[in-house]
Amino acid sequence: MRHKTLLCLMLGAVTMVSCIQDEPLNAEADIVAVTFDRDNRDVLLNTNDTIISVGTDPASNNIEVLVMPSSDLKQVAPTFILSEGAKIIHDETGIDGNGLTLDFTEPQHYTVVSQDGNYRKYYTLSLKQPLAITEFKFESFEFIGNSKQYVNYYEFDSTGGRCNIWATANAGYAMCGLSDFPTQRYDRGQSGNGVRLRTETTGGFGMMTNPPMPIAAGNLFFGRFDALNAVSSPRTATLFGMPFDKTPKAFTGYYMFKPGETMTDDSGAVIEGQTDRPDFYVVMYENYDIVDGRRQSVMLDGNNVLTHKNIVGLARIKEQDIVNLTDEQIERGEWQYFDIPFELVNGKQIDPERLANYGYNVAIVISSSVDGAYFRGAVGSTLYVDTFKIICED
Repeated sequence: MRHKTLLCLMLGAVTMVSCIQDEPLNAEADIVAVTFDRDNRDVLLNTNDTIISVGTDPASNNIEVLVMPSSDLKQVAPTFILSEGAKIIHDETGIDGNGLTLDFTEPQHYTVVSQDGNYRKYYTLSLKQPLAITEFKFESFEFIGNSKQYVNYYEFDSTGGRCNIWATANAGYAMCGLSDFPTQRYDRGQSGNGVRLRTETTGGFGMMTNPPMPIAAGNLFFGRFDALNAVSSPRTATLFGMPFDKTPKAFTGYYMFKPGETMTDDSGAVIEGQTDRPDFYVVMYENYDIVDGRRQSVMLDGNNVLTHKNIVGLARIKEQDIVNLTDEQIERGEWQYFDIPFELVNGKQIDPERLANYGYNVAIVISSSVDGAYFRGAVGSTLYVDTFKIICED
């Protein structure tokens, strides 16, 4: 009996070794994060950017890091946290890109190769001095995702450089397995192309999450969306704001809106007697605090974008000013013009010195359902927007 037991144990050990040896090599080829060491962190505009998480959304393959005005970018050595076993190659030199000192006055390009050698991803890392953009025509976009299934908007600054300031939650919606994404291009804009934002059902996927997320409002905003946290913490997955050095006076643009038929709450239950409405606004806030004598960056998210103590001013569409249209009016293109004054709040004033050093962030936030972040709204509520401007003091 003891010989049989010993034989079984030996066979089990051989099987375990075989399993270990046969375990496949990792096929992922991602940059998980970019880090900057102490020697380089002084060039960064935001102190929190010493470690920058990189999303899985294909738009994240263009990584942008904001730096202080007049920073010396000729000797910067970023390091990268990669997928298990992956390696990163600097495209121009063909050598290991991790910790490689480079001249970042121009964007640098990298290739990440998976551990098994079968997969590659291509990344661009740019260190950019902020330039405030104030006019948005929604003409610059690309289709991204595994099958190029959803749209990503971007802008160009005064130097002609690409700025990836717009984000949507489309990457999170892709987890639902549905094809009609909440934020889409609209080719009959007020001038050229526009954006169509529609509140959509999340199907069975949304009802299986805890808590449930029965709808997804179409959204578009300054900032970035962290798809990795979209299910566990959806409101903190939306990060709002880009550095700004101008004083806003008003927020203008064009929209068309038609509410969906049935309002529902965050459990999917019908809310009687309510009509959905859209939301769009500009918010300006102080992007750092001084804590124990040290500068600490502040980035607002879906939990506090309208309530944080650092908010300086706001220009937001009022409920009584929203015009609901019919399908026929939208088909005819009856665009509604808005001109919303920017108002200071919280007893704040804009400090000229802080402003000149990009110590404020500004965000435009657009949603097809005003309470969409809390999963309340009406499926089918559709908002079209185009030609937005932030009017600023000279």
